[in-house]
Amino acid sequence: MTAHTPAPPAAAPPAKAEEARVTPMMAQYMEIKAANPDSLLFYRMGDFYELFFEDAEAASRALGIVLTKRGKHLGEDIPMCGVPIERSEEYLHKLIALGFRVAVCEQLEDPAEAKKRGPKSVVRRDVTRLVTPGTLTEDALLDARRENLLAALARTGASGADFSYAIAFTDMSTGAFRVIASNADALAGDLARIDPAELLVSDALYDDPALKGVLRDLPAVTPLPRASFDGSSADKRLAAFFGVAALDGFGAFTRAELTAAAAVVAYVERTQLGARPVLAPPRKEAQDGVMAIDAGTRANLEMVRTTSGERRGSLLHAVDRTVTAAGARLLARRIAEPLTDLAAIRDRHDALDLLAADGGLRADLRARLARAPDMARALTRLALARGGPRDLAAVRDGLAGALGLAAVFGAAP
Repeated sequence: MTAHTPAPPAAAPPAKAEEARVTPMMAQYMEIKAANPDSLLFYRMGDFYELFFEDAEAASRALGIVLTKRGKHLGEDIPMCGVPIERSEEYLHKLIALGFRVAVCEQLEDPAEAKKRGPKSVVRRDVTRLVTPGTLTEDALLDARRENLLAALARTGASGADFSYAIAFTDMSTGAFRVIASNADALAGDLARIDPAELLVSDALYDDPALKGVLRDLPAVTPLPRASFDGSSADKRLAAFFGVAALDGFGAFTRAELTAAAAVVAYVERTQLGARPVLAPPRKEAQDGVMAIDAGTRANLEMVRTTSGERRGSLLHAVDRTVTAAGARLLARRIAEPLTDLAAIRDRHDALDLLAADGGLRADLRARLARAPDMARALTRLALARGGPRDLAAVRDGLAGALGLAAVFGAAP
């Protein structure tokens, strides 16, 4: 993590050494906590998620909730705090915004089933999800008008000038997945443009003095073991994730680009614990058609955020008249990535000319789009089994709305 991100909570006391001195439930908690030492553990107990030991103390301070106690361990009171299930997303949002990671531990059986195994049996529980800044999917945890990007930075080469960098980034809530090449001089500017909610790096890059200044300004940096950035197995990992025999159909990628993309999908699999989001195949983006802007200049121009980090007061805020969340996200990306390719610029102008010349068409489209749901994020929640009736309705209404839009464009002169 970066210096201004809260340090990960300390692990609970080792489970095995103390099992004989604690209740079966607390022994279960300690075992699960020991497997997730870098996350706050939301431990499901009935209608609450409970936190114990150092996790409880950290969450109590961060959330401003009452710290109580439950039983004793090694002669000391066990600190405890809890949040009700129905408000858990609200508390998760606060913790993630403060830089914490949260392991959500659910009850996997009914308490009545546990009692059948004996009076001292404990309800089966396990972590079903790891919540991190870059892997959010719920509406309550996301800014609807902003991408929430999980990125990975990979480096290949012997040393110094021979290094090649690549950044892979996905918005897990929509499935978009992109890859770019970079270099030492452009790296800070590229990361500022992408603006990831969470950046994955290897331990070696995290500890590299040459990158300290680049990583320092990012909101959340997650160091991972070098094995997570194993370039020799990257193509196999990607092929397995997307269910293909080879990556030829996805395009040509450098070893650094494959390594970064594989690190992203491995982290997605690790945090979702078996649930599978629908990610598009990685798409390589050429850099020669986009204006290169260094990080300092980008910040001073206040293109999508002010120097204080607020959207209000930025260029984006001044010009944003979009009526859909997806449109707002697209506009933000286009402002952050000014085109330099003349043909691409003319294509955009041609599209604008059509709408500028026909006020009736423009008004009809805006009215229809204003009723359009955020179908991409609804689909992701459904794919992860986190959706509900509202998400099903969003898919239904989105498909119907798309047919209506197609008819409008088909009738346009």
